[in-house]
Order: sequence, then C-alpha cells, then structure tokens
Amino acid sequence: MASPFVSSTSLTFSPPLHYDEETNEPYLPFPPPFGPRIRLTPPRVYDPASTPNPDAPRKIDDDVAALVKHHNLPEIYMFLTGPPRPYTEDYAKEWLKKRKAESLALIGEMDREASNKGPKADANTPNTSFVLSGCPVRVIRERLDDGTDVFLGDCFLARSHFPEIADLKERERRTEENYAQENLPCYLLPVFLSPSAHGRGIMSAAVQTLIEQWAVPVMAARQFEVAAMSHNIGSQKVFLKNGFTLAKELEDAVDLEKLGKGEGKVGLKLYRREIGSSPEDK
Repeated sequence: MASPFVSSTSLTFSPPLHYDEETNEPYLPFPPPFGPRIRLTPPRVYDPASTPNPDAPRKIDDDVAALVKHHNLPEIYMFLTGPPRPYTEDYAKEWLKKRKAESLALIGEMDREASNKGPKADANTPNTSFVLSGCPVRVIRERLDDGTDVFLGDCFLARSHFPEIADLKERERRTEENYAQENLPCYLLPVFLSPSAHGRGIMSAAVQTLIEQWAVPVMAARQFEVAAMSHNIGSQKVFLKNGFTLAKELEDAVDLEKLGKGEGKVGLKLYRREIGSSPEDK
C-alpha cells in the first residue's frame, strides 16, 4: 500500500534522504554519534480517512499534541517571536496541514527529477545539476529501542524576511526581492528544541545536518542568517558553533507584551554565515 509521505518513484532519488523501512517516511539522519536514531523527518498530521495502512504494526502519532505541549512551555515560547499564545490544537492542525503540503510538494519535485533521470539511472548517484527549492524534512525526532519516535523539536529553512530591518517598507522590499531571487537567496534558520533534549548537542547537530547535508549540496544555498533574542544564550552558542558570526545587535527590538510573553522589550541579535562555492568553504 502507498505511503502517506512519498510515492514510489521518488525512491530513485537517493542521496541524501533515507526512507524508513516500515513507513516509507523520508528522513535525514544526523551524523555520528546521533544518527540514525536522531533524524529530521517531515511534519506528521493525519486524516484517518486517508491513512493508507491502519493495521500497520507500529502506530505513528501525529505532531498535534507535541506542538501544543511544547509551544506552551515558557522554556520555549519565551525565546520565540511567534507563534501566537496560547498555542491551541486548532492552530497546530492548521499549521501542520500547511507544512505537510509543503513537504509533499518538495517530494513531488524529487519525483519529477527521478522520472527525468529515467529507469536506467544509477539511484546511488545524485544529479548535481538538480537544485531543489527547499527541504521536505524539518522535525527532529529520536527513534527509541521499541521503535517509537519522540518529538524533539523543529529546525528548518525559510527565505529570510530580514527581521533586523526596522523600516517596514524596506523590509518588505528586501523580502519580496529575496523570495523572487533564483540565485543565492538568503535563508533564515528558525529552530526550537524540547527542554528534555537540552545539553546533548542535538540542536548543533541539527543545524549542521540541515546546512551541510541538504542546504548546500541539494539547494545550492550559500547565505544563511538567524535571529536570536539577546537572552537566548543557548541558541547563540549553537550558531557560533556552526560557523555563524554576529552581524548586528538591535536593542528593544521585541515587544514581549505585544507577544503575550511578559512585560518590556528585549534585544535581538542577528548572526550570519556565508559559504563559498568550494567544498573547503563549508
């Protein structure tokens, strides 16, 4: 029976994605010592009417409950400029539907490339001329010994909307320009990690995996930026460890009261990383 994640043709586009033997779900394994137990996978949300194999030996839960739980933890929401609070189940479902649609669209791109390669193509040899427009996997999970998966967080790529630009018209102009740009757009890396996984080096490995295994070789991405609240020391350490440098500091850039996350304002720190075209520049 077909998988809810990927059609059979996309299995011929092998590197760097792997596919779960039971569910056919694509995933990107972390480097040792984390992988393949810890991996990036697509978001999960299910319509029971379209679930392809309800009698599968291993039940996979969707991400609704996990998102509601984590986004209502102060250890997470106090370091994010979004989403809205309180974070509701309805919001989680709607968000997951959009993100899964994006993931399936990217897998569709891979399907079409696999078809273009033809049946005689070597599945173990990537087509270096093919550039994908995004990454279909983003949710950090840990595979336990009993086969269940634990939701750990989110790490993804999006074209930058330049939060450091104070002038709204200029920010909109730069954002539109960046979204329309085909060559070397700038990507933002929003992230969050479950408090239960802090202190293990998981987020540093997630950023490394996403950039080095996917963004650079598959998307031809070269410019990255992240924005962290000034009190978010953990995230700043993660990005410094991954080759980012401090580019700009903005005082009182985030109004916590407007976000429903307390009183006063906090600063924002912008970090950037630019990668050259040669492998040595990674």
